[in-house]
Amino acid sequence: MFARTLLKDVMSARNHKFLANSLFDYLDKVVETKSICIVSEQPNLNEGKTVYRKGDPIDPSCYPEAFWSWVAQFDTCDGLIPLSIATCQIEQFKLFNETDCETYVFVIDNYSVARTYLIVEQVDSAQVTKATEGHALDFLQIIASRWQCLRAELEANREYRQRDIKEAKYLDVIHQREEFIEDMKLVQKIAVEISNPETLDELHRFAVEAVREQLGFDRSALMLLDIKKRCFSGTYGTDEVGETTDVHHTQYDLHQLEEAYINALFEGKDSLVVLEDAPLYSDGTVIGQGWNAMLILRDNTDTIGWIALDNFINRAPITSYQKQMLESFGSLLSQIYIRKRQEQNIRMLHASMVELSRCMTVRDVCKSAVTFGINKLGIDRLAVFLTDDKCSYMQGTWGTDIQGNVVDESYYRSELVDRTIVSNARSNPNEVVFEESVPIYHDFHIVGFGWTAMTMLTSSSGESIAFIAADNLIRRSPLTHQLREVIRMFASNLTEVLLRTRAQEAVHVLNETLEMEVKARTKELQQANEQLEIMAKMDPLTRLGNRRMLESVLEAICIDSSVKEESFALILVDIDHFGLYNNCYGHMQGDIALMRVGGILQQIADQSHEDFCRIGGEEFALLVVNQDEMQVKALSERIRTSIEKEGIVHADNEERGVLTVSVGYTVTSIRRDDFNFDVLYNQADKALYTAKANGRNRILGFTEEVELIK
Repeated sequence: MFARTLLKDVMSARNHKFLANSLFDYLDKVVETKSICIVSEQPNLNEGKTVYRKGDPIDPSCYPEAFWSWVAQFDTCDGLIPLSIATCQIEQFKLFNETDCETYVFVIDNYSVARTYLIVEQVDSAQVTKATEGHALDFLQIIASRWQCLRAELEANREYRQRDIKEAKYLDVIHQREEFIEDMKLVQKIAVEISNPETLDELHRFAVEAVREQLGFDRSALMLLDIKKRCFSGTYGTDEVGETTDVHHTQYDLHQLEEAYINALFEGKDSLVVLEDAPLYSDGTVIGQGWNAMLILRDNTDTIGWIALDNFINRAPITSYQKQMLESFGSLLSQIYIRKRQEQNIRMLHASMVELSRCMTVRDVCKSAVTFGINKLGIDRLAVFLTDDKCSYMQGTWGTDIQGNVVDESYYRSELVDRTIVSNARSNPNEVVFEESVPIYHDFHIVGFGWTAMTMLTSSSGESIAFIAADNLIRRSPLTHQLREVIRMFASNLTEVLLRTRAQEAVHVLNETLEMEVKARTKELQQANEQLEIMAKMDPLTRLGNRRMLESVLEAICIDSSVKEESFALILVDIDHFGLYNNCYGHMQGDIALMRVGGILQQIADQSHEDFCRIGGEEFALLVVNQDEMQVKALSERIRTSIEKEGIVHADNEERGVLTVSVGYTVTSIRRDDFNFDVLYNQADKALYTAKANGRNRILGFTEEVELIK
């Protein structure tokens, strides 16, 4: 019926254009078409778009809307449909027809998303009738079938490709997340490794080398910010070949930073700023171009400094996961730095206090202070000048010569020198004032240029005691914020020791005054000891009692050997799934949650005139005296509901969504001399275990049934 070659070509066609051309050629031979086109209906627009055409067919935009509604009722099996049979608004179709000619429509594809029509314009209806009767137009069904198959194949291919693209993206994301997880484990490992350096300087070096060698970045440097001087100084950095360099001698003004970095430092919103295509520097000289980053280290809202990074060596881009890793590392490093700085300051204060306290006279104290400052604090030259309460003169004691040796300067005495730094020190007692790039004096002679610092020591009542003067004549090292803080704290210790020593020297002539001073200091010491005793029994995080507090309560019970029976109850509280909470929100949020729970427990304990104690990571205990079982049960329920109503979000706490606790308690009546805390604890612990086993977020008292379950 149809040529074998034609059928073979049609059935093997791989695109719609070939089918359209084959169809146009065939219809031209069969019915002598003038204009013919294939139109695809646009979804939801009631208009069509010509996809293939021959001749000069009418543009589909000229078709009335009624045409699309009318033709939508037909299907492929209906064959060629003459427009003359249209019953809806037929007068709008007259533009398609001429005398003895007809326009026909054939549904090539009835796909609901985009129906496709063949429109044959102005053909002899007699030829169409003849071709239909001779089955010549059955070829349209073959074309339509192949057309629909091609469309389905193309859509399937598109879907497969989209699926493959999504799968590739998912695999890439999964791979990156796996790398990120490993990187975060590495960050935690590094934090442990660098958490216990001997000094802050070692921490600076460890941090720079860890970023480079373990986190895999090309170059890094640690800079410390001095906001008062509006400058920053170096510690350790990386040269052009990736080796660690000592850059303690460097100091730069803040205005030398990029504007984005300055904004990040002072706005306090971002902890990591990355600049792409930025100039890369080494010792102030441009050496290339790449990305440059600032990882800011903060103590709450105060900026400590930052780690500067770039990709000068390998020129590798920085990924979003690397940025998250850096932010996590920066947060941990900030905490370690703050703790280490506090530890170092405390050790320094302790060492200086021990050193100074060994002295028996004011003169010995001054010599010890100068020696300690030069040998332990890293100050080039230091001198101590005594003065009276009216600050009318400066009397030399011990100081440092131009070679850095400790020398006796008791020969020096003068009225207050008319210098700006002295006036500033008097205006800001107990604070370190300084001048930079100024002449450095020794015995009224200029011996060099650099910075000079001074602080005036005063008593708690504001009486002036002495002056401390320091400079950098010998090593020319910069005056950092850290060094100023160390000098300030050292001066505070020196003030206390000078006051005490001066009082000791006046013991023979001011015995009564000394006795009053001793009593006052004894009282202060007693208050300090009482405060220390309180602090020793307090959990620093939750402000509840600790195990020592619990032992103190138990000791008080055991000391009282009353023979009458009393009711004793022990309530144990355990936070549900707290390990999952820490995993989900991090240990910082975990500490915050513990503090909030501690606050609730403290309020309840205050109302009961008892002491809640934290006896484990997330376990708390309350020993209650002279309350019956109903009262203890009500108290336990109040604890549970209060914490649940606090609404601390906990997404991993099963289906509850908030932080909850399980409570176990036990009540017994015994004499105080028969009191056994271990028995109470075991009973309450069994009740707590059973409460957690039964679903958590509940209270349970100890019974024999509970013991059997346990």
